[in-house]
Amino acid sequence: MPAVSILAAAALCVGVGGALILNARQAVREETGSAFELARAAAVLRLPSGYGGGDPVDQARGLAEEIDARRHVAATFEEISGQAAVRTEGSRASDGTAPRWFAALMRPPGHSDRFLVARYPNVLGALTVTTDPSDEIAEVWEDFRILLPILACTGFGMGLLSVGLTRFVLRQLEAVLVAIGEMRAGRLELRAPEGPLSELAALAEGVNALASHLQTERRENALLQSRLMTMAEAERARIASDLHDEMGPELFALNAAAGEVEHHLGAVPEAFAAPLRDAVGAVMRHTAAVQKSARAAINDLRPMIAGEATLFDLLADLAAGFNDTAPGTEFVLSADPEARADEMAELSIYRFVRESVLNSLRHGQPSRVEIGLWREKRALTARVADNGTGLRDASPDPGLGIAGMRDRALALGAEYLPPARVEGWTVTELRMPVS
Repeated sequence: MPAVSILAAAALCVGVGGALILNARQAVREETGSAFELARAAAVLRLPSGYGGGDPVDQARGLAEEIDARRHVAATFEEISGQAAVRTEGSRASDGTAPRWFAALMRPPGHSDRFLVARYPNVLGALTVTTDPSDEIAEVWEDFRILLPILACTGFGMGLLSVGLTRFVLRQLEAVLVAIGEMRAGRLELRAPEGPLSELAALAEGVNALASHLQTERRENALLQSRLMTMAEAERARIASDLHDEMGPELFALNAAAGEVEHHLGAVPEAFAAPLRDAVGAVMRHTAAVQKSARAAINDLRPMIAGEATLFDLLADLAAGFNDTAPGTEFVLSADPEARADEMAELSIYRFVRESVLNSLRHGQPSRVEIGLWREKRALTARVADNGTGLRDASPDPGLGIAGMRDRALALGAEYLPPARVEGWTVTELRMPVS
């Protein structure tokens, strides 16, 4: 951009200079043309006649000196004596002080006319009138000697001013673009600086107004998400409580009844006892399967009911469960048993760890998964790392699991770092603020 500004200023100076030169050339051509026509008319009217009195040669020589003394023209008289011509020039000398290149640039096409001086029957000489713009060119050059430095200084100043103004505007625009980039990255608390130019100030004001609006919308969305999460967790807790308090006793009673029937099968003839024993065994097996499914559903809906387990215990149970379901993978838990947070934060950490481990097993086929939990300053950090191949089949858009964790973290004011490759490991973290 500065180079463009300098070139534009130079082009403007060249254009102005060219226009001045063309105008000056036109003026020189008109001045010399007018002077030549006047000199030619004087020669025609005052050329001595061969029939008048006096010496025609002296009269012609005097007329040549008079015309030559005028501006923008030159006159010479050539006296013919026998076969030789004697050239007698006027007394005026041209003041050619302009440089040759400038004189060549300004000089218009020349004009010349020749008038014979005779006394019958002899030709005594010839008066020649030509254009001589050297004096006019010298005057124009004197003007240009003043105008050209002024034009050059003006162009240089315009170039510097244009470069400075361009850089100033670009710096202001760059600051606005940086602010827009930060806002796009999610840091809506940043604001674009308002410059002294009204147009740029209006642009920055518009960007800042948009950022404020988005920040307000984000707060409202976070509040709405937090309320939805609270309502969802309350519904999960209610369903888990119903399963635990209502379905559990019923299954226990069914299992006890089946055991009682099996106890009394000894008093039944063997021919009838065998099929009954098989049916009772099937009932007891199905009852145990339903109890196991109910416990899994309760744990999925509400892993921490009425403070029955700490976050450390839940993570330990989770790692043990993964050891059973994925025996080819080593699960290592490194957690602070004293790490505490509110129930919603602990529940979010638990679900983050479970979802992250499931993603590792689904996509990376790792041989080792490390689960970490520690507290630093005012944040509780959970970290899941695996030595698998990473999310090879993951699309550029986040999946439902990652999107859900990101939304949950946003609603709780937490910082979620999606899976990324770090020195051969796939690492993801959730940093939950705690008081």
